[in-house]
Amino acid sequence: MSLANSKDVETSLMRTLTESESQYVASLLDRAETLLVSRLPDLLTRAASDPQFKALVVLTEAEAVARIFRNPSAYRQESEGNYSYSLNFEVASGLLDILDREWERLGAGPSLVSIAPKVDGYAANRFGGGFYW
Repeated sequence: MSLANSKDVETSLMRTLTESESQYVASLLDRAETLLVSRLPDLLTRAASDPQFKALVVLTEAEAVARIFRNPSAYRQESEGNYSYSLNFEVASGLLDILDREWERLGAGPSLVSIAPKVDGYAANRFGGGFYW
């Protein structure tokens, strides 16, 4: 059972859940927590001992599920004639995902990190200096 509940999702949505959403909210919250625990194995222990951290976990789980309910078909853009609009993917992606800024709030850092290798110039010295790796 997740730390967040249906009331937390309703707060994120600023409305009451529909009957259909109510059927799925608990399972989706559990899945959101699974994503969090897979990257932060001590998440539940930390949440139990730190109320502020627990509040961040609840917020993250609720927002992840709210993004699905705001856009269940995962539309990005729609147009009809001269009228068109697009949805902010971070607010209403339709996908169960944890955003990089949410990972950072929980202390996990961004999901993708690149590291440049430190080279000693061997290839440039060996082969005449025209090689850049």
